[in-house]
Amino acid sequence: MINEIILLAGLATAAWTDGRSRRIPNGLLLVLFFARIPLLLCGFGSLSASLAGMATLGGLLFSLYLFFSGGIGAGDVKLFAVTGFYLGAEEALTVLFLAMTGALTFGLFARFRGGRKQGKGIAIAPFALASCVILLLLYGKIPFL
Repeated sequence: MINEIILLAGLATAAWTDGRSRRIPNGLLLVLFFARIPLLLCGFGSLSASLAGMATLGGLLFSLYLFFSGGIGAGDVKLFAVTGFYLGAEEALTVLFLAMTGALTFGLFARFRGGRKQGKGIAIAPFALASCVILLLLYGKIPFL
């Protein structure tokens, strides 16, 4: 459960900063990354699953970052890579799917209401946080919420 608490705290901080300034601080992502290593050494998860999650999400979003300029920021790539490092590939892909679906729904709804102009970015970290909370609740990993 300590993994989930650290991840959710990091995602909450990232969501707050991304929502306010459209930036996710590298320092926060480094702290999250390095906080996971002692947990892995103490037996909280599998190193291979963590690396697979980080490579899967990081690689997928990095390819989007390279080929669709302006569509996704480098902070989002790093945020999802770190999320994959905590959750593993399967759970992290679910979080990515839920986050992107939520962001797309929000963007389309706002656009049709006339509140958003085309080309204006959407902060993804709040959707990553909400998706992670939903996933962890469904898997029973955070029963206190």
